[in-house]
Amino acid sequence: MNLFEKHMLKNRIVLALAVISALAFSACSSAPKTPEEFGEAVFEAIKNHSEKDLKALYLTEDEFSDIIDRSNLSEEGKNQERGRAIGLDKSMEKLAIETFEGLERLSNSYSIEWSKANFKKVDVYRAEHMGIQGAHFMDVYFEFNGFEYVLHIYDCWETENGWKTFKEVSLSAVAKN
Repeated sequence: MNLFEKHMLKNRIVLALAVISALAFSACSSAPKTPEEFGEAVFEAIKNHSEKDLKALYLTEDEFSDIIDRSNLSEEGKNQERGRAIGLDKSMEKLAIETFEGLERLSNSYSIEWSKANFKKVDVYRAEHMGIQGAHFMDVYFEFNGFEYVLHIYDCWETENGWKTFKEVSLSAVAKN
């Protein structure tokens, strides 16, 4: 390989890495930056029957470790909490699947046609825990066929990748509009 070919190969590699970085950045930039965006993202994931999108809204092991590192806990407290992060990815994936399946069953019992459901609002009940911004819970209101429903999301955290949860999302009917 001559010098020109080496230079062209290097340019292709640099260009490929730039494209990959840009794609990764654009994926991260679509993460919900506010609790309200997070609530709407949960609604959209369920409305679109996207288990994958719902899974992406659950806390990862790395995100939980970062939360612990940023917390105001003592070093001893941080070490105790870090132990809880081990295996979190698998347990969050399992919880997201169980949540998705449970919401599908509830939706069927309420006869909700998600394609016709309309997002209304998000009520956020903010909290700070261990010095990290979060929400004790959020209620995501939507309307379908003259009835109002609410998705209940508990224990949400602000991470570097947007807002995430690590609890089951539930559904209930609120009132007839």
